[in-house]
Amino acid sequence: MQPGLDYGCANVDFPKGLSPKAGWFVMAVSFQFPNDMCSGGMGSGGRWDYWRPFSRDIVELGVVCGQDVSLPVHFHEEDQLTFVLSGRRRFLIKDRLFDAAPGEGVRIPAGTPHSSLSEPADVFCINIYTSPGACNAAALFAGMALLWRRQGSIGWPDLAAMIENHRQNHRCGDGMPPQRVETMPPSWETVGEGARLAGMSREGFSRSFRKQHGVPPQLFRLSERLNEARRLLRAGEPVAAVAAEAGFSDQSHLGRCFRRAFGVTPGRYRRNLPPAP
Repeated sequence: MQPGLDYGCANVDFPKGLSPKAGWFVMAVSFQFPNDMCSGGMGSGGRWDYWRPFSRDIVELGVVCGQDVSLPVHFHEEDQLTFVLSGRRRFLIKDRLFDAAPGEGVRIPAGTPHSSLSEPADVFCINIYTSPGACNAAALFAGMALLWRRQGSIGWPDLAAMIENHRQNHRCGDGMPPQRVETMPPSWETVGEGARLAGMSREGFSRSFRKQHGVPPQLFRLSERLNEARRLLRAGEPVAAVAAEAGFSDQSHLGRCFRRAFGVTPGRYRRNLPPAP
């Protein structure tokens, strides 16, 4: 972990008698998952699972295990709080590499373009997605380690309670504020249209957009559509209807883009995320 990391990271101590190379993985696999998430075990191909608990503070939870945990540049509408249990996660954010080892956590603010890298050894970690600035990430990570030290496992009810306890009454009190990206203006769909509305050439518009937002305009629009698809799937909409509403050419097009960005197919994502009552 880089010292002075400004994305809400927190280094936490290992439970007594454990080390990254020895007992930490035993603790990791004792994590209490719903619906047999990651029940297939680890392997060279990373496995992603998502789940939506009925909690006002948690939009969804994600678990990844395996080695191929790389994802291309994308962003979320929520804060992503990643806590590593075994192995390590590496993120590229604005051309900077952030390395999180077991017992370390990273908060990636909502709207922040980021990518992740594959690892040579197995990874086991949890992603918590919350409303922007809703949770004090550093305090949450420390609380997770403390609870684990005391009882040897963390269940979803425990995690929900900790997030509730570390809610913030103000926006993003730890780490960087949300790097919320907005369309310029929200009505454009193609680079040519955006350039015309901005009164710029296509090349000038693309350079300006990438400098301001960290991603090319076409990738930004794709990420927006994928986030819209994610919202609709969480609401229980059929995959084919989601593809049409989110602006994809067909269900297969959505499936390819969705799996590449989030590590799971839209159908599997939807099955693990029952709509809120």
